[in-house]
Amino acid sequence: MGKYSIIVFHWYKIMSSKNLFLTSGIFVFIWSSGFIVGRLIVGSVSPNIFLGIRFFCTAILFAFIAHMLKKTYPKYTEIPKHIIIGILCNGIYLGGSYWAINNGMPAGIMALLGGLQPLFTLIFASLFFAEPFRINYTFCIILGLLGIYLSLPLSINNNYNFLVILISILSIISITLGLLFQKHYTQSSELIPSLVIQNISGAFISLLLVIFLQEKTVILGFNFWFSLFWAVIVLSGLGIYLLMKLAQNNNAVKVTSLMLLCPPLAAIQANLLFKEQLSLLQICGFFLALLGVALCQKVKT
Repeated sequence: MGKYSIIVFHWYKIMSSKNLFLTSGIFVFIWSSGFIVGRLIVGSVSPNIFLGIRFFCTAILFAFIAHMLKKTYPKYTEIPKHIIIGILCNGIYLGGSYWAINNGMPAGIMALLGGLQPLFTLIFASLFFAEPFRINYTFCIILGLLGIYLSLPLSINNNYNFLVILISILSIISITLGLLFQKHYTQSSELIPSLVIQNISGAFISLLLVIFLQEKTVILGFNFWFSLFWAVIVLSGLGIYLLMKLAQNNNAVKVTSLMLLCPPLAAIQANLLFKEQLSLLQICGFFLALLGVALCQKVKT
């Protein structure tokens, strides 16, 4: 177990960096790749079957890391909070997002809706968590949303219905509430063991959705195995950990504003991986989103 201990120790050391710029940069790059995974699995595996396997494997991964680092699990009174967060951030958010993409919602439009998360965070934090409403944030978020809009591909199909749009928006609201819960109600819990509980609850929701939606598709090809590896090790093992760490220790609106950079970065990744054309307008959109995020980080709290 010696070499595994060294690997886990170095992973934890890097992920626990107090350098906010470094942590934020790693998070944005990782999170933006989620749109690529969502696209890769379409036709290969039903969304909630994939997510259920992902959450289960991620729970095992974090349980192993918690064991190696000798981390303490939350008290029994804290466990219901983490179950709720897991349902919101994993089961409903990812389940809803992947289902929407699988049912015709273009990943680009899903990304644009995801850009509403900082705005939802600003509103919900003010209404339900007594955080002050700062109008400065609104301007920065609108600037970022405009950047996302410009960064979307010029030709996006509109073959989706009202239910798909509704589920997409509800999924964004779900992760917004989950992150606010994480920030305000779980400060006393160690993060890694908490993520074990959150992923188990997410897997349970995925199982219920598989049964309810009667999902059956599983094609064990390259797309499935690569997407599962990337989703468990990178998106969850690194991305979710960094997101929750940032949410616990920083202003919620500033953290969620980082997601404004994900759609433009996803467009760049699609250009590199799938040779999708990247226009000058899309590049300008990326820099506009970057400006919106930078201004958001400068707002005094």
